[in-house]
Amino acid sequence: MKPIIFLDVDDVLAISREFTSYQVLTIFKSGDLDSWPELWDGLLCAQARRNLAALHGEFDAQYVVSSSWSHYLTRDQMREVFNRCQLRFVADNLHEAWTTPKRSEWSRHDEIHGWTIDHLQFGRRVLVLDDDQSGASLRGSSLFGRGMVVLCKPWVGFDGGKLSEAQRLLRAQPT
Repeated sequence: MKPIIFLDVDDVLAISREFTSYQVLTIFKSGDLDSWPELWDGLLCAQARRNLAALHGEFDAQYVVSSSWSHYLTRDQMREVFNRCQLRFVADNLHEAWTTPKRSEWSRHDEIHGWTIDHLQFGRRVLVLDDDQSGASLRGSSLFGRGMVVLCKPWVGFDGGKLSEAQRLLRAQPT
C-alpha cells in the first residue's frame, strides 16, 4: 500500500521571495498560464523538487495537500501547478481526497487529524512534510511522537537533511 504524504507548499517547496502564491492566484485569474514562464521555473525550489522526487522514487507515495494553497486553488489548479513546476508525479498521485479539511479555527494538526479519521486506511504509512511555522501544532502531537513528521526550516525548505530524515521515518514504519 502506498504511503500517504501530507504536503505543505510554503517553506517546504516554495521558498522564493520573488515568486509567491499570490502571483499564482493572479496568473490563474488572468487565464493566461503561459504568459509568465519564469513563475513556473522559479516558484518551487529545485533542490526541494529533486528531494521530493527522490522520496517518491523510493516510496511511490500518494499525496494530500495540507497547504493553505488548497484553500484558494482547486484540485485541477493544484495539479496544474505541480505539472508546470516539474512535479508531475505529485499531480498524478494526488489522493482522491486530495486536501485536508480547512476550518478557520483549526491548526495544521487538526486538519491532518480530521483527514485521517475520514480517509486513512489501516496499516498505511504516513509522513507529514511541513514547516516549523505552519506546522508548529504538529510538535508534541501523536504524529510527531510516532515519527511521522518532518518540519522544514522557513526559507530553507525540503533540503538534503530533511530528505534523509523523511526516508528514515518512512523506512521505520511497518508496511
